[in-house]
Amino acid sequence: MRITDVEAIPLYLGTEKAIADGTQDALIIKVYTDENIIGIGEADTSPHVGKAIIDAPVSGDKCQGIRNIIVGEDPFDVEVIWEKMYYKTYKFGRKGAAINVMSGIDIALWDIIGKKLNQPIYKLLGGAFRKEVVPYASVLFPQDPGDINDVKEKANKCINAGFRSIKFGWGGFGDLEEKDYALIEAIRDEAGNDEVRLMIDVGMKWDAKTAIQRAGILKEFRPYWFEEPVIADDLHGYSEISAAVNWSNIVGGEQEYTRYGFKDLMDIGRVDMIQPDLARAGGFTECRKVAAMAHTRNIPCIPHGWSTDILVKANLHFIAATRNAYFLEYCMMDSPLRWEVTINPSQLEDGVVKVPEEPGLGVHLNEETLRKYSG
Repeated sequence: MRITDVEAIPLYLGTEKAIADGTQDALIIKVYTDENIIGIGEADTSPHVGKAIIDAPVSGDKCQGIRNIIVGEDPFDVEVIWEKMYYKTYKFGRKGAAINVMSGIDIALWDIIGKKLNQPIYKLLGGAFRKEVVPYASVLFPQDPGDINDVKEKANKCINAGFRSIKFGWGGFGDLEEKDYALIEAIRDEAGNDEVRLMIDVGMKWDAKTAIQRAGILKEFRPYWFEEPVIADDLHGYSEISAAVNWSNIVGGEQEYTRYGFKDLMDIGRVDMIQPDLARAGGFTECRKVAAMAHTRNIPCIPHGWSTDILVKANLHFIAATRNAYFLEYCMMDSPLRWEVTINPSQLEDGVVKVPEEPGLGVHLNEETLRKYSG
């Protein structure tokens, strides 16, 4: 079997809001083969930037478009293809958009392999430690940090849907101490004292000193973790916070890339948990290495995911097959790109989300949605 082409499909809702909502657009990737097996993947990046990375012509040995690199390759050679993509995009890669695109390609290659072998991806990764995954509801803080009703309504919606863990992030949180306190107090009042686990995503708004001080103020509400309290490159800041806040978990990694970046995040940043995004950090091939590195350090691996159902299904396979992975991030945004890109989105049932059993990812694309929002 050989790869014959790669198609990048940018999707846009047309909202273009400068907020932390990854469901406003998407980059769907199709990898074609000479056996008419099509692999489906997703790259979580700027869609048109990602498409350009795939379509770009050769501009030197370390500056090549992805299509040129992988057409003609055997899709089973995932390790070889990953390394070729990494080194032949070195001038504009190593982190950021090029790795994002590589991630989507890699997911699609595993989808091809699963379809060819008639096996779900978790089987190809070594089998399932679990067939059902407990999710946490993932929602945004309001842009207006004084909008207490917004967080109350969202917390109530998540609880009524059956979630027992909720993460609030980004938005207007993190700017004003008194507003932060009021928001978290309102969420805890709505969720109850013991029944619901609460996580806070700071969205990289603080420095280490502020993070330690704010975490102390919010301690009474028992947040299970503080996510991305500082910018992704402030590894020493992460380390300071982790050492000082020993009553909650300090987590991060959604902005990190490849085994090289995660090694530093764990060994210098000293985070309690890592959050690689399969559609950003290197796909299955690289993220399983990241998870193995974390396992040797007794660090849980909780993959990030805030986009389409393609990534949700990829995360389910990854969590199923990874010993130290658990907890599915379940984006609650009311967006057609969250729910309508596939015709079979994974759903919460009796407190869990089931791991797909169909060959490959188990994704069935909604071509009507792709046509409607392609741009």
